[in-house]
Amino acid sequence: MIDHTRLSELRTHEFSKSLRGYSPQDVDEFLHKLFDDVGEVIEKVATLSLRVRELEEEKDSLRKREESLGATLLAAQTAAEEWRSVARREADQILREARSEAEDRVRKAHEEAEGILRDARERAGTYEEARGRLRQDLSLTLSRMRGEFDALYEAMDRWEKGVSDIGKGPGVEEDFP
Repeated sequence: MIDHTRLSELRTHEFSKSLRGYSPQDVDEFLHKLFDDVGEVIEKVATLSLRVRELEEEKDSLRKREESLGATLLAAQTAAEEWRSVARREADQILREARSEAEDRVRKAHEEAEGILRDARERAGTYEEARGRLRQDLSLTLSRMRGEFDALYEAMDRWEKGVSDIGKGPGVEEDFP
């Protein structure tokens, strides 16, 4: 996973020099490490996206349970009306208890669903921020690499000019890197 230590390593990594510039093997190894880290971030985002979908499905399930509780409450009210003449007081007591329990369950389900959604949104925001920072870091790294390559090409051009000036004879003064 990319953390501050790893990002610091990425920013300060120096490749060993070979006769013609940076060692391709070192650059390849470094890029493979970088790509592995990026792959981990992408996998983590995918995992979190799946978890958000699971939480949304769980929310839908809780909503269906809420509707079921509402239907149960309606059935209890209908039954209470039919038996009113026989046991009005008992039916009213049962109805009050059923309403209280249903309201508690619905309230708890709402609170739990809101907490789950809030947590999922916070996590998604955190990973979006991390993804943005990673993009910035990658862009900065690529810019630095381009600058290094430009400096390398410039040094090679000066070297080639120096080699060609050697053939011209004495009197040519050139600073070689």
